[in-house]
Amino acid sequence: MRSIPKKQEILLDEEIDEQEFVSIINSFYKQDCYIYAIIPEYEQDLLNEISNDFIEVNKFPLPRVFPREIGYLGYIKDSQKRFIYEFYLRSTTMDYLIFSETDVSEQLSKITKKNLDIYKMFELNKVAHITIGPDGQWLNIVEY
Repeated sequence: MRSIPKKQEILLDEEIDEQEFVSIINSFYKQDCYIYAIIPEYEQDLLNEISNDFIEVNKFPLPRVFPREIGYLGYIKDSQKRFIYEFYLRSTTMDYLIFSETDVSEQLSKITKKNLDIYKMFELNKVAHITIGPDGQWLNIVEY
């Protein structure tokens, strides 16, 4: 029997600050929080800021971006939750961004240029995760 995901949305205040945002994430992930993302190369200042913590798995040309941009697929194990707000602020310019307390780093290597959808990887493997809705207006929480 297939397990049906339990989904919920949390509406975010337009002016949410870092402390409030981290508090919401902490209510779901008490310990570690992994940030999985494909970071576009035009987010160079973010890449520089997280360079010591970001573990790059691969890089791909991004679809729907002209001129062609490269995206860096990887993750951060953010135990102190130092980077989650920075990623939240940039969520409108990044197509692929997921928070989870589960380490799926081994499975990231299965992501290919033809199938960049990291969301499907979480769904197919039934891994609980959080995504950010369009324009950063809400969080989508998926639990199994």
